[in-house]
Amino acid sequence: MGVRNLTVGIDLGREQPQLCYYEASSDKTITAPMKIGNENVSFGEILEEIELMNSNPTSDLTVAEEQNRRLSGEIADVLLRSMKTLGIKEPKEEVAGIVITVPKLTKPYVSLIRSVYERVGIEHGRGYLQDYNESFYYHTFYQKKELWSRNVGFFLFEDRSVSFLSLEMNQQTRPITVKPVEGMEITLANEKMLWDDQFYKMVNASLRQNIYSSIFLMGDTFDKNWAARSTALLCKGRRKVFVVDNVFARGACCAAREKVLKKQLSDYLYLGGDLVRENIGMQMVVQGTEVYYPLISAGVNWYEAEKTCECILVGEPELRFLVSGMNDRRQRSFRMELPQLPERPDKTTRLRVSISYESPNRCLIEAEDLGFGDIYPASGLVWREVMEEDK
Repeated sequence: MGVRNLTVGIDLGREQPQLCYYEASSDKTITAPMKIGNENVSFGEILEEIELMNSNPTSDLTVAEEQNRRLSGEIADVLLRSMKTLGIKEPKEEVAGIVITVPKLTKPYVSLIRSVYERVGIEHGRGYLQDYNESFYYHTFYQKKELWSRNVGFFLFEDRSVSFLSLEMNQQTRPITVKPVEGMEITLANEKMLWDDQFYKMVNASLRQNIYSSIFLMGDTFDKNWAARSTALLCKGRRKVFVVDNVFARGACCAAREKVLKKQLSDYLYLGGDLVRENIGMQMVVQGTEVYYPLISAGVNWYEAEKTCECILVGEPELRFLVSGMNDRRQRSFRMELPQLPERPDKTTRLRVSISYESPNRCLIEAEDLGFGDIYPASGLVWREVMEEDK
C-alpha cells in the first residue's frame, strides 16, 4: 500500500481513549473512540501505574526500563489493533505524522510515549507528544479565525469537577504569542439544583476581566437544561459558545497536520508550560577563535531539548555554561566542577557533554571523560549536575 499521508491524534488520558485522523487527499477528518473490533479500549490500569511512577519515581534504572518496556508494549499492541479497526493497516506506510496527548507530560510519560512510537514503527520526526493545554491551542487555532480573534475560553467538565482555561494573545509581539492561563476550578454540589448558581458564579468570575471571541465547553456533565442562567451569561456580549467533544484528540491531530503537512500557524508562538525559557551555550575555541557555541535554544518543549557534543578541555577541570533568558540578553554563568579528573597537559582531555531536561526548569548535565586517544586513555569517570532555571 502506498503512503496515504494521514495525520493522527490520540488522546490517551480519557476514560475512553479517542483517535482522530485526517486524510490529506480527501480533506476528511474522522474521530472515534478507540476500539479493537467492536470492543472499547481502556488504558485505565496502565495510566494509574504511570501516575504511581510519577508520584514514586524509582532510582533503579533496570526496574524503570522494565516497567517502560512492559507498558509501552501493551499500549503499542492496542494502538496497532485499534488503528486497523479504523482502516489504518500499516502505520509505517500510511501515517505521515502522529501526536499523542495526555493531561500533563512528565518524565515517565515522555519515556513511555517514545517507546510506544518505536514499537509502532514511527521514527523521530513523525511522532510527537503534547499536553492537553497545547492540544486545545491547536484545536482552537485550526478553527475559523473569527473564533480566536480575541481571547478564547474553555470549560472542562469531568464528572462534577469543572476547570477553566483561557488562551490569551499578545498581538504586539512578532511572532504573536499565545499563552494558556489556567483559571479557577470548582466542584459541583451533590444537589443538582445548585449547579446553575455555582457555574454562573464561576463563569462570571472567569470571563469578566477580558474580551472573549468564543467559549468552548466539553464534558457530559454540562447540560443546558440545568444551566439556563449560566448559558445566557456565556452568550453575553455576542460571544460564540460551543459544546464540543474530542477536543484533545482533534487538537492532537491538528498539531500533527501543522508539524508535517502545513505551517499555517508560523506567525504564532505558543507559550505553554512545557517550554524551556533559557538559552544554554558555552564559549569554545574553534580554529583559533573564541566563539559562542549554542547547546539549547529557548522556546522548545523540555522533552525535545537535548544536545550532545564533544569538546577539548582548556584550563581548569571545570565546565562553564552561559545561560540567558528567552526575552533578555543578560547572561549568567553556571560552573560544573570535574573532581578527580586525571592530571594531563592542557588540551589533552576530551569530554562528551550531554544535556537533557526532566521538567521545564530542571536541566540535567552529564560529562564523560573520553581521554585523548592512546596517549591518555579514558578514565571512565562521569559527572552529573542539575541546573535549575533562574527564577
